[in-house]
Amino acid sequence: MMSDHVAKPTNPDGLILEAWGQGFMVGSLLILAAVTVANMRPGVLLHKLILLELILAMAHGTFIFTHEPVYGWYLSVTAIGLNISWALHNVIAWMKNRPFLSRKVSRFYIITVVLCFPYWVLEIYANFTYFNNINKIFLHTRPLEPLFRDPWWVFTSLSLFWTIKREYSFGLWEIIKISPRFGIMLAAMILSIIFIIVDTCSVLNAFKSVLPTGIEPFWKLSFVFKCLCDTVVLDDFKTALDRMRRHWLEKKNGQMFMTPSSTPNPSPRAYRVRRDIESPGAGEWAEFPSVYSPTKQSERVSHREDAQLQGSSTSDGRRGRVSPISGARPGDIPSPDSSVERIQPMREGIPDIPLQRM
Repeated sequence: MMSDHVAKPTNPDGLILEAWGQGFMVGSLLILAAVTVANMRPGVLLHKLILLELILAMAHGTFIFTHEPVYGWYLSVTAIGLNISWALHNVIAWMKNRPFLSRKVSRFYIITVVLCFPYWVLEIYANFTYFNNINKIFLHTRPLEPLFRDPWWVFTSLSLFWTIKREYSFGLWEIIKISPRFGIMLAAMILSIIFIIVDTCSVLNAFKSVLPTGIEPFWKLSFVFKCLCDTVVLDDFKTALDRMRRHWLEKKNGQMFMTPSSTPNPSPRAYRVRRDIESPGAGEWAEFPSVYSPTKQSERVSHREDAQLQGSSTSDGRRGRVSPISGARPGDIPSPDSSVERIQPMREGIPDIPLQRM
């Protein structure tokens, strides 16, 4: 018979599975935090909250290394940061989805998130008393955890899919082609909801589990995919979708790349500009290299000077003139390729009127 004493898992299969789940969560959150720091912009509150969400949850993936009596204390203390991170994730989801919500829906959304805070306080207490063998309140609060944690994220995911279908002119496949990272975010949303369902079935004893109560990997998988959705696209959904629509329209109208006929280089890759549509300033026009760049202009000037020197050494003896065989223009007549600065201004008093033959 199993003892009522709550301790570190001793079943080899359960211990291995729990250790794998914690290692997966910590490693994933660490990589996502590094990606967030590399892409976040200073002064944006949403980006800072995403980074805080990741940092708060990391410590809870290390309690498997401890032993009694530290095990229960360490697990309970690190669970505080995890519960705060879960509540913070719903706030982040509200900030990302708020531009698509009406004022009434937005207020209802954030008010219900705040009303769940007393439950999280109770959950922190129940978690501490359970894993330190004080009482068994956690057996009653744990089945309610998905109800106070996940409905807002499910609503946010469904709202985003519905908004894309209703308000934007491209479908899911076009989104993946335009922005692979947005496609990754949509796939992570679907996977997170799948593992939410599996976790809910697990805590409701829908299928038998070899792990003790409160220790299973399904919520870790769901949480990692939620954080991936926050990190892969840091800005709110409307900003990201508007950039993608602008990018799609520009590409559709043939304005993203210069055609080979309009550039000296016949290769279509010559002046291609690789840019990230989710990056700052991505909606602005790309700065294509000018055909009359300083490098090109200096080459033409040197070529013209060489032609003049060649003309001065011809047999006709006239300075600045070249032989018709050389094909160069007279030195006193400016070339069409010359820059504006090298052309002598017209004398005053002479009108700028083209001469015509009588």
